[in-house]
Amino acid sequence: MGNTNNSYKELSLFNNIKNNSHRAWNRLLTISNLKEKGRTRDAANYLDKLDETGRAGVGLMLLAIKNKGLETVKAELNRNIETKELT
Repeated sequence: MGNTNNSYKELSLFNNIKNNSHRAWNRLLTISNLKEKGRTRDAANYLDKLDETGRAGVGLMLLAIKNKGLETVKAELNRNIETKELT
């Protein structure tokens, strides 16, 4: 199910973030936070609001965390931000 808006309820879908990895990271954090708060239905609905590419991005981010570890993925994302700021 595609979405033309940039939010689900009060939560951003981060459609305005151009970098695919950063967008997927923010979406994954949002889903994780919803689940931690016991809002599993909202987490599932949030994921449903993403288009196929958005859902795939979240899945790829999960896979990267599984394969590389959370700290490595976070470091890679931060390094990407720092590099972009220097250019």
